[in-house]
Amino acid sequence: DLGNCDECGYDGQFVRNDPTAYFQRTIQDHCSNHADQVVADATNTGCWCSCNNRWSGSDCSVGGSEHTASPPGECNECAFGFVNAASTGLPTCTACTIATHCSGNTSSMTSASGLATRCDCDCSNKWSSSDCSVCATGYDPASDCATCDVGYMSVSTLIVNGIQSDVATDCGEDAHSVTTTPDRSACLCFWSPGHIGASASAGGLATRCDCDCSNKWSSSDCSACAASDPASDYATWVVGYMAVSPLTVNCVQCDIATDCGGNAHPGTTTPDRTACLCFCSPGYTGASCSSCGPTGPNGYIEEAGQYIQCTIPTRCTPTGTDVVTADNGVCVCNCKDRWVGDKCDSCPVRLEQMSSDKCAVGYLNYPTCDHCNVIDHCSGHATSVTSDPANKLCTDWAYTYSWTGSSCDSCAAIYTQAECVQCAEGHFAYDVCTMCTVKDHCSSHASTVVPNSQITMCDCTCNHAWTGDSCDICPPGIDPATDCAQCLVGYIGFPNHVKCGIATDCINNADSVTSSPDFPSCQCDCRNMWSGATCSQCNSQVDGADCDVCASAHTGYNICDLYTIADHCENHASAVTPAPDPNPTSCTCTCRNHWELPDCLTCPPQFGGSDCDTCGIHRINYPTCTLCTVNDDCSNHASTVTSNSQQTECVCTCNQKWSGADCSTCPTEYSGLDCNDCGTAHINYPFCTDYTDALHCNGH
Repeated sequence: DLGNCDECGYDGQFVRNDPTAYFQRTIQDHCSNHADQVVADATNTGCWCSCNNRWSGSDCSVGGSEHTASPPGECNECAFGFVNAASTGLPTCTACTIATHCSGNTSSMTSASGLATRCDCDCSNKWSSSDCSVCATGYDPASDCATCDVGYMSVSTLIVNGIQSDVATDCGEDAHSVTTTPDRSACLCFWSPGHIGASASAGGLATRCDCDCSNKWSSSDCSACAASDPASDYATWVVGYMAVSPLTVNCVQCDIATDCGGNAHPGTTTPDRTACLCFCSPGYTGASCSSCGPTGPNGYIEEAGQYIQCTIPTRCTPTGTDVVTADNGVCVCNCKDRWVGDKCDSCPVRLEQMSSDKCAVGYLNYPTCDHCNVIDHCSGHATSVTSDPANKLCTDWAYTYSWTGSSCDSCAAIYTQAECVQCAEGHFAYDVCTMCTVKDHCSSHASTVVPNSQITMCDCTCNHAWTGDSCDICPPGIDPATDCAQCLVGYIGFPNHVKCGIATDCINNADSVTSSPDFPSCQCDCRNMWSGATCSQCNSQVDGADCDVCASAHTGYNICDLYTIADHCENHASAVTPAPDPNPTSCTCTCRNHWELPDCLTCPPQFGGSDCDTCGIHRINYPTCTLCTVNDDCSNHASTVTSNSQQTECVCTCNQKWSGADCSTCPTEYSGLDCNDCGTAHINYPFCTDYTDALHCNGH
């Protein structure tokens, strides 16, 4: 403080540590270097720190256990065992718990330090996933995922990997279902009738089963078979054999010469083993290869008694991939890409005609090549539409009204959203649709603005007296500096702004006229001594055609006071009359006694008394009132002189030993030029006693 030099200065940069010492506050010294700001407290006796990151304490030296000081000094990351729950800003560190973060299915857990967003769970048993909430397939969640589930068993007592039991694997397909033993250590088969297994037998102490072999099976265990197909449980013949008749089971081998007329490659039988199946040589067809022109690739057809092979050069255009013979005896071309027609010589209109491997203009999404249309692709808001060069988007719309966007489904906020055909509320001039604003369209001089009824311009509700389509005109007589809210000087009657006039408002009795915002009417500067709001009054003390002279017995034009001895002659006159002037500004007093003109206010110094009718001090003989002087009245032998109470004579205060009324006599016992010494035969001035023989010489 520059006044007393007893307080900290520099705008809070210093604090008072003891009564005689002042210290500058710093983040390093007072906030452990862990603050964004430090200021002096309200009493200037300590510092207040704005701690950064997650530091706390009066000096920002305390970091919570949930945070870590790594990187060193930052306190802006979570400690081990805590996880950051905040998505932005400083971390919000929450302690990792087994119940909350690991579903209770772990014995231990932790988290990485720093800004880790999840806890790391060490899942127990066969629990898995980041929060140990998933029990592996084959294990029972009800047993804490520690044992096999129903239908699964343990491979060995030392292994707990769940393996599902299977009828084929565990029961040799001789059971209708399978499960596990209650302890999950073995599979339990439910055998089909006529089969036995590890836990079943034929009954009693039998050591084998009695088999009634089916089909062509034989031997005690039905394991030997005649020339039949084991894959069909030996109920049908092997490939290449067939049944002679449905009533026999004798197998006859198929033969190319016998069954295929010698016009086939090596053949086989039909899947049901009831007939031979011939693979005809080129040019032959039919079940026994006895006809010409087989169906299929590069087959033959009969035309005019000739067998003609179906080939691409003869029956298709180069846009075919292959040609086959149909059952109806015609060649059929399989076309490339999207070519169509009997000879693959026609390209649909939706495809590009020169290649047919991409969509034509106006179509998209090859190979379907959907037709771009106003309804599906332009939301019904266009008059025409085509597609882009890559046939990926419909484009080049002819928009209706003001719709925009890739699907003509976007209507700008400046338009009505239903049809996009009119300006939105508050906008005008379709299709520009400019928003009406007080600033842009009303010169910032309006309370509200809306489009007009034709939506061609803005209608402003002008403030105060502003006028014009854009509220930019302040009428004459109104002050634009007041936001057109007050009349200019010289005008009244806002907002009608009538101009003040000397003739109309002051009946021509004024020198000028003006106005003020503080008064509702014109203010006249009245001429001469006219008065009143309209200068229509001439007071009784004033006279004249233009109220320009004082009335009789009045004086001092512009005041025209009634003249009296008391008011104009200080009551010291015997009479008072007006001054000799056509428009007197003063009056003439006839002063009493010795009062002086012009206003009988002053009594000359030689006179005195309450009515200036006696002599003044030190003067005698009224009315001459001669001044008493030491020289004239005291022979120049006095120290002072004054008058007596009757002011008829002077009274001297004589010097030395002079005496007499005028101090002109020096007594005989005194002498000297100023009567200031003893006379002859006198001694001891100023007593000057007469010396004698008897008194001074003892009579001797």
